[in-house]
Amino acid sequence: MTTKRKIAFYAPLKSPDHPIPSGDREIARLMMQALKMAGYSVDLVSDVISYQKRPSNELYDARKADIAAEEARIRKLWEHNWSLVPDLWFTYHPYCKSPDWLGLPLAKSFGVPYVTAEACRTGQGSDQDWLKGRAAAQEAIRFAKINFVLKDSDWKYLTTLMPNMETAIRIKPFLNVAGLPPVSTETRLFDNHAPVLLAAGMMRPGAKMESYNVLAKALEGIKHKDWNLVVAGEGPERAHIEALFDFAGSERVRFVGSVEHEQMFALMDASDLFVWPGIGEAIGLVYLEAQARGLPVIALNTAGVPLVISDGVGGVLASKDNTAEFSAAIELLLDDPDRRAQLGHGGRQYVSDNHDVSTVAEIFKSAIGQIL
Repeated sequence: MTTKRKIAFYAPLKSPDHPIPSGDREIARLMMQALKMAGYSVDLVSDVISYQKRPSNELYDARKADIAAEEARIRKLWEHNWSLVPDLWFTYHPYCKSPDWLGLPLAKSFGVPYVTAEACRTGQGSDQDWLKGRAAAQEAIRFAKINFVLKDSDWKYLTTLMPNMETAIRIKPFLNVAGLPPVSTETRLFDNHAPVLLAAGMMRPGAKMESYNVLAKALEGIKHKDWNLVVAGEGPERAHIEALFDFAGSERVRFVGSVEHEQMFALMDASDLFVWPGIGEAIGLVYLEAQARGLPVIALNTAGVPLVISDGVGGVLASKDNTAEFSAAIELLLDDPDRRAQLGHGGRQYVSDNHDVSTVAEIFKSAIGQIL
């Protein structure tokens, strides 16, 4: 019997075991699934994080201290039992705000091959704000045997560090299509029979708030139409966001707060359109999930959204910064159930053909197998 090669998995931004749902958490979980499907034994080596949302010297020092203690703990374990040392270290999403201070020194000390996925840089703040974190992230990128790249912007960034890009390998954002929850048979969410629009996003300042503003303006422009809206999300801007939709009346808008991942699929099954502008979305995993459920999506052609939506196949991409076009796309599909059905079918096929975990598992198996 062949013993599986062991991979130590680490996510310095957000642990796959974190209780609060988010795209980062789900992608980390999917990375682990793909590695397991590739035939490796995968262990989440630590939950400690280095992430800080905004530059803070105090938080930076606190994060470094936490990780230094964790490194010492793991180092002691491995030194006392070399069978615990993994065959490879895999870090998901190291960047300026969440550098990998844990895996890099351990990999160097124990001679373990080191791999990253979705290494990138932030566009927020000044270069000085993230100077130390960026330097650490760049050191990890250059040291890595493989850097798996999901986005065009990340590929472009890596070319500034590694002109020959010999360690960079492209993968597409992906889902475990076969592992999705069964289709829900719940009844509709509203007493009336108007189409149900679903939006989902964390309620925080910045890009998420911008998306909520666009959505509210777009729907206010078609408030004469029959529609209902369900909004999934929680955060410090909730009261402000709820006020944005006062024009629609409480009988046709429902705020459901933070929703567990499986329940999100039930909401999708009970909806007719997924409407989320997607400003600043790095990948937009939720768009893949909606299309996999046969739910047509409408978004803006911005940031990483085009990576996961093929315009006219599983949904509609409105021009970047064009709220009127976004609103018109919603209105058009509200009036055309046949087109919604067509896009729903197209979305399911698109995700299955282009964004399934099995494809990424094969890439992981081949690429990691070569360095092991």
